[in-house]
Amino acid sequence: MEKINIVLVDDHKIIMEGISALLNDEEGIEVVGQATNSDELFNLLKNHVVHIVLLDIFLPKPVGIEILKSVLKQYPDIRVILLTGNDEEVLISNAFQAGGSGYLTKGVEKAELIEAIYSVNTGGQYVSRSLEKSLTRNFIKNAREGDKFALYKQSGLTARGKEIIRYLSDGLSYKEVAGQLDISTRTVEAHKNNILEKLELKNTIELVKYAIKNKLVEL
Repeated sequence: MEKINIVLVDDHKIIMEGISALLNDEEGIEVVGQATNSDELFNLLKNHVVHIVLLDIFLPKPVGIEILKSVLKQYPDIRVILLTGNDEEVLISNAFQAGGSGYLTKGVEKAELIEAIYSVNTGGQYVSRSLEKSLTRNFIKNAREGDKFALYKQSGLTARGKEIIRYLSDGLSYKEVAGQLDISTRTVEAHKNNILEKLELKNTIELVKYAIKNKLVEL
């Protein structure tokens, strides 16, 4: 059986040595090179058949995401797994949007690291199990929020209501909105309360989110 050739990229050599020792114990995997920066990585890619790059996301310039993009542009068949101590959802999203095949935290156990490598090598994608619960929870939250600010609810808004939303989203006070529309501050407040009730929103912050999502205001 052909071995899975791995290149490790991390600016901390002691980390690479530890990972290399773990992986080289696995019969089907071989670490064919280690790099501390982009130049060293691409030199290795020119001289070795590489199946997977295990890449630290937080490298000195260029950062891991930029290196990931460059690798896939020049070597589209190579799979890249990001390895990091950071579990922020935006970084995970950016990594996969850039073409990454896996995202592992540096606290991952050997068994899961090897599982991720085999999974990615056969065309799959992999995220550390330790991240799955928080990602699922955030996905559900975002899905619900998306429904809360859904476009279809615009149909119930009057032209005056949309005007008031725009002004409030721009940070104007009730008094300033009243001056713009030549109405009383109490009328502005009444309009806003009616809008919140109609859109099933709780406060001005949610109203601003609604306005941004539905392109009633420009950022």
